[in-house]
Amino acid sequence: MTIHFICKGNTFRSRLAEAYLNSKELPNIKAVSSGVAASLNQCGPVSWYAQRIIQHHHLIPYEKPVWDQTTRPLLEEGDFTVFMDNDVYTYCTEKFGYKPENFEVWDIKDTDSTFNSSSEEIKKVQFTEGVFEEIKNRINQLLPKLREKAI
Repeated sequence: MTIHFICKGNTFRSRLAEAYLNSKELPNIKAVSSGVAASLNQCGPVSWYAQRIIQHHHLIPYEKPVWDQTTRPLLEEGDFTVFMDNDVYTYCTEKFGYKPENFEVWDIKDTDSTFNSSSEEIKKVQFTEGVFEEIKNRINQLLPKLREKAI
């Protein structure tokens, strides 16, 4: 079973979710991720704050090297889709005409809507750690449902 996490840039939220779920090494469950605006990324393959969390939480073996742009074929490969927020869900349904059968829309905040200056880096670190905790909690709540579907 493939779980597809989708966010805006595929450099923070969905990448953390993908790495965290894959770190569980669950049989018959694989996580992938993409971003609806990933091709516009200017921060490189992953944001510095996501990389910091990935390193701190020992997720490097589960991290993919680059971002992926969300496409219709990529959407269709997933068995279960998690949209990190309603804007991403709306984009996928309107742009691609995608009508998922098995999905959830989470309300996970992104940093670009919260922080506007580089002088707030300490707050950004604290904020992103909180986002990661929220992602972990949501995945841990999702696991029973995924295990049931993967059997």
